[in-house]
Amino acid sequence: MTKISGSCLCGAVSYSGDITIKMTMNCHCTDCRKVTGAAYGTLLFMAEDELTISGDLQSYHHKSDRGSDLTKLFCGTCGSQMFTRNSARPGLIGVRAGQIDQTDLVKPGANLYGDSAIPSTKMDPNLPVHAKMPG
Repeated sequence: MTKISGSCLCGAVSYSGDITIKMTMNCHCTDCRKVTGAAYGTLLFMAEDELTISGDLQSYHHKSDRGSDLTKLFCGTCGSQMFTRNSARPGLIGVRAGQIDQTDLVKPGANLYGDSAIPSTKMDPNLPVHAKMPG
């Protein structure tokens, strides 16, 4: 188990837990770029029941390009993107890497949606690049 903690920009939402990281990915899909305002989003996935979350979360629901239901969770005060849920992965929650206190835990294993990446975005040549979400 690995200790993790983090919070949003204003501190109104925080989380902590003893977790097992299932996977860490850089996602270059259009949705991740738009929701983060960055060239790509980095997410660490873990069992949701290993995480204790406090604070007022707001949500936004939409469909993925594969038809699954996605829920983006963000701070109701400062708007910081915090978590994501995907109906295709029940029981898992994705934690946005930008607010994790233990930055050494952020070790992506692949780049997803490489076909959607901004052309000037440099990717680690040692990581696999998937055109879309691997099946």
